[in-house]
Order: sequence, then C-alpha cells, then structure tokens
Amino acid sequence: MTWKAYPYRIGDDPELTFPAAEGDQGAESNTYYVAGRLRGRATGHEWAFLVIFAYNDVRHWLRADFYTFALFDLATGEYGTYSEFDLPSPARWRRAYKLQVAPGRLDVSFASACGSNVWTTRRGADGALIPFSYRVALHGRDAAGRPMQLDLDLETHKPPLPVGGPELGGVKTCMGQYGTHSYFQSDVRFHGELAWGSAHEEVDGDCGWIDRQWTLRYLGVYSDRKGSRYRHEWRQLHLDNGTEMSVWLHYDRPRGNRLIPFSGATAAAPDHEVLATTEVSVDRLSFVRDPELVKPRYALSKGAKYFADRYRLRIPAWDLDLISEPLVAAPAHQLPIEYWSGPTRMSGTMGTARVRGFGFHERTRAFCRDFELVEVLRQSVRHQPESAFPADSPGALALANQVWEVDAFLSHRDRAGARRYLEQRVLPQIERLDADARRHLLRILVDLETALAR
Repeated sequence: MTWKAYPYRIGDDPELTFPAAEGDQGAESNTYYVAGRLRGRATGHEWAFLVIFAYNDVRHWLRADFYTFALFDLATGEYGTYSEFDLPSPARWRRAYKLQVAPGRLDVSFASACGSNVWTTRRGADGALIPFSYRVALHGRDAAGRPMQLDLDLETHKPPLPVGGPELGGVKTCMGQYGTHSYFQSDVRFHGELAWGSAHEEVDGDCGWIDRQWTLRYLGVYSDRKGSRYRHEWRQLHLDNGTEMSVWLHYDRPRGNRLIPFSGATAAAPDHEVLATTEVSVDRLSFVRDPELVKPRYALSKGAKYFADRYRLRIPAWDLDLISEPLVAAPAHQLPIEYWSGPTRMSGTMGTARVRGFGFHERTRAFCRDFELVEVLRQSVRHQPESAFPADSPGALALANQVWEVDAFLSHRDRAGARRYLEQRVLPQIERLDADARRHLLRILVDLETALAR
C-alpha cells in the first residue's frame, strides 16, 4: 500500500495534505465521523456503530460543540444513542472545553459524563505516527441507562478520497458556504471490544467509513439555530463487489427543497479510483413518522414529521439499481437539529451482476410542511401493493396521481380547496383499501389536513 505514508496529498490543495488534514486547521467548524459494522468473535452476533465529534468555534469566540455515540443491534433492531453538548447558556466565552482537537494530526477527545472519548492516530514503538491507522475509545449510556463502550483499532484499506471526485477535489458548497472541504475513507476494518448492557465481547468489523468535513467559517453562518434553511440526506454504501459510495443530497428548504450542488454520488472503486456523478435518482418507497422519543435541542416546527425510509437508488453512469431496507426502524439521535441515521441492507444490480451490501442512511430532511406531506402521501400510496386495492379500483398509480392534484391547490394558495379535495376525492378511495394500508394512509392524510389548517 504505497499510499500509506505521510505526507500524503489529495490533488494540489494544501488543506488536503495528511496528516495535517486530519487535525485542526483553524476552521470554525470541524466534523469527525466514523461508522461501521461489528461481529462478535465468540457469538457471531452483529452490531453497528457511529460516532460524531462536532467542533464549532463561532467567529473564534463562542465554542458550541457536541459528541454523539450510538450502537445498533442488527439482529433485534434495537439501538442505543447518547449525545452530550458543550453549548454555554447564556452564550459566553470560556477558558476550558469538553472537546479538544490537536493541530497537525488526528487527536480528538471529548470529556463526557460517561468517560473520556478519543479518536487518535496510533503510534509505533518509536513514538512515530502510523499513517492512516487509528484508535477509538467511546463511551455512552442508552435510554434505559445501560452503559455503552467501544474500544477499537481501525485499519484503513483505501486512501482518503475527495467528495465530488477529481472535478471538485473535495471542495464543495455546504449550507450555502462554498469552500467546505470534505473527504472520506472507506473499507475501514476494526478489531477490539464492545460492551453494551449484558453484552461484552471481542469484536471484528468491516464496512467502516471515516468522514471529515470542515469550513473556514461556522457552518451555520447562513442558517439559523433550527437549521431551517438547509437539510440533507446522506447514504453511504458498501457493496460486496468492493465498491463503496457516498450519495449526498443537499436541499435548499426555502426554495422548495431545490438541490444544491454538489449533490451527487462519489464512489471508491476496488482499485482505489474515485468516481463522481450528479445524475442520481432516489425513489423514496416508504416513510416513517417521527415518534418523538428523541427530541432535538432546536425543533424545526410543531406537528408531524416524516423521514424517508426504504428507498430505491439508481445511478445510470454506473448502471446501478439498488433497494435499501432499514435495519433499525426510527434511528433518531439527539443533535441540535432533527437527525436520523441508522444501518441498512441493500440488494440489486450493478451492470449485469447481482450485488448486496450494507450501509448507513443519514437524514436531517424532515417532511413536515403541507407540500412535503403531499409528497409523503403520494409516494406512500404509489408504493402500496396492488393487493391492498379492491378489484374495481384503478390502482396505486392512479390514486397517487389524484393525491398529487392537491399540489395544484397549494400552488394557488387555496388550502381550503385542498382540504375539500382530500375529503371528497382522496379520502373515499383510501377508505376502500385493506385494513393495514387504510390505517397507515389515513394517519398521513390526517397529518396533511392538520398542516393545511395551520
């Protein structure tokens, strides 16, 4: 692995020279992310995990940091999540902080109430850094009060690659701010120990993902505390043919969820080549209503919120067609804004070959406004099985297109007309469906009517 040596540079960008790119470079916002799949050496039981260290130095005056750690049981769908904030209230300058980030190398720590959490580059017997080899020690506590702990060594098997491929070189626009640096390392493997409640086992792991992002100015400089201007969906995929990819969709909420460039896919090929395309199709096959068991510090709005769940991903340039199924039902985590992320399994085709895979589905895009709930209802109707419809029904697509007519009323700001249309044209058709479909769709329809009445 000739790339496993410092210094290492992505392109000609001095900010993407390693090991300095892994540490603090004076940016106001710095995000450190690791996720992966783990398997017990003795039992074969499978888990997944994620961790986020978020550093925010607003105008180099106000620090507002947080740490999030989660474990997922892939057999039962249970998960535990822990977040701790270092956000002063009222806002004030301080001398000491829970989160520490070193310059020149990767050395991140967060002093949480559950223990010291670190992500650092490993060192050899001579004290020198071992390039692209890391260690994490993570602590937390789940909703039932059970301690969670991971101690892992990380070995990378692909070099750091730029989001957006060679064209962007790892520099994109994020939350309105151009100059956001972003790179990832995929095919990360793990060895260590896991403890969660009564489970305590040595583990090995694969499907690991390291993601780094930083911005010169505070990431929320063009937004507000609720993050109401920009939201995203991010899908990371590990396929059994050796290809990994990041699929990033970034939305401008005030402009009807218009996509912001760069939105697209970046792939790490088995031979370490990096590819990128903006021609990505995501068909949301189902949605989950937020049960509000985990609440953000700054909620987007009152009322029902839905998040995309099952999806179909198509990327024509790579002849890719996949279906992704969630392994955890509603994986919410307590971040400053609404944030869901959980493991998924996927299957489909790439070229002429069948592929299977594992990944994570991260979402901050909440469907909660009236026109967004129209989309939730339409897509939910469209993807109902034909068996849910009576024999004399025109079927799923016809009813889905009827639902879409509601959007015509909204384009003329006629919410009263939209509600009448739902009551007179859509509701009678939904009431004819089988019990499961009827119950599910009526809940969405009631939430849409409530949003229209606000």
